[in-house]
Amino acid sequence: MSEHLTSPQETYERLINEASDSRRKRSLEAINESCRLLHERHSSDFSYKTIITLGKDRGLPVPGEKSIVNSTGEHYRELIRAWKLASLPGKVSVKASANEWIDYIEDPVVRMSVILLAKELRALKAKEARKATHNGAPIFLGGTTGQTASIMPRLNDAELAALKAAIDPVALGLVGLSIGGRGELVDVKGKKIHKPGFRDAIEKILAVQVKL
Repeated sequence: MSEHLTSPQETYERLINEASDSRRKRSLEAINESCRLLHERHSSDFSYKTIITLGKDRGLPVPGEKSIVNSTGEHYRELIRAWKLASLPGKVSVKASANEWIDYIEDPVVRMSVILLAKELRALKAKEARKATHNGAPIFLGGTTGQTASIMPRLNDAELAALKAAIDPVALGLVGLSIGGRGELVDVKGKKIHKPGFRDAIEKILAVQVKL
């Protein structure tokens, strides 16, 4: 019953959190992206061979068919089943991910790097949401006349380092990304990854945090 109620993205996130090693996480990420591409193409062919072939064509570290079908590959099969169920005729379409644009990055190395950055950002947002309910010294942003102040939780060293890395020119250059003249994040072809003001927003957050 839960198999019909749980979306592929929810299944994927649970399996990623349960994964015990980085290799399994990379394989799950690769299978999830391959299945998502098939779903977007309205394909009903979620055979292991098709998923593996598509993944390899996109430069993804998909596991071999043996790894999927053997006794330790149940997590891979569960994820594939979730996508297959979501793609059956008459099923309600899965809501498009906010990071769907990542699928259209042609360079496989850059694409996988951005997937990892997006995943780290999601984890950071989830942690911030949890911390917002805890006691602590909140940071009030805004507060000018007619505006509603918002509260930002105090970030720890790891979270601050993650934000700094998100706009660090050297770190971004290693994955083929850079900051544009208006603070937007762009790839090697000049395509916008994040809108103008991305860098400025992070710099403001970091500036406020340092004052604590």
